[in-house]
Amino acid sequence: MKVKVLEWDSNFFNKKIGVIEIEEEIGILLDFEGLDLIYVKQIENEHFEAKGFKEAYADTKVVFSKSISKSNNLLKGFIFSAFDTDINREQIYKLAYESGKFSRFKLDNNFQKHEFEALYKRWVDNSFSKEYADAILVYKDNSAILGFITYKIFKNYATICLIAVCVTHQGKGIGSALLKAVENELANTFVKELRIPTQLQNEQACGFYTKLGYNIIEKTIIKHYWRL
Repeated sequence: MKVKVLEWDSNFFNKKIGVIEIEEEIGILLDFEGLDLIYVKQIENEHFEAKGFKEAYADTKVVFSKSISKSNNLLKGFIFSAFDTDINREQIYKLAYESGKFSRFKLDNNFQKHEFEALYKRWVDNSFSKEYADAILVYKDNSAILGFITYKIFKNYATICLIAVCVTHQGKGIGSALLKAVENELANTFVKELRIPTQLQNEQACGFYTKLGYNIIEKTIIKHYWRL
């Protein structure tokens, strides 16, 4: 079973990081020389050990999906493209940290807070450069950005990359307005499916997406094994 070294992760975190995808129980694997961290991805929670490593964190990534066929009615004047309006990017960074509160990079205590924040800050910056996202929509009330959403279009579907709403304004329809705005943009294109990844442990998000007509199409258990 071969481990794939993740060059981007390794360079960003200054650690040698690899990933292994497991489809069945394989027992103990021995050859992880030089690695500091292994991401183990499984469909089922199979037994896995790596000599010299300890499991430190596990969660379940889920992917929601919905077919996009028609536009939604939305209030005008609150949602704008981040590329067409003045943006205080610091507000976006703070919202991005909120979007990652259930991230494995936040909840695995082997990662430092500054590493988590640097990762999500890079994610935002790479979204503005259009490397990670094709569009960024923001919900603005005067100069305050109360929420934002990013998405990227692939061959026949689009994926939400980041979505967040200011803590003090959650439950007021901002998240659903942003998501419906993305659906409206996609309804006018060849893309007819929208996917949203999140964590199964994030019950609030899972309930929110289910309420808006999304269904889970994929589950992946992700574990972190750190060198002792």
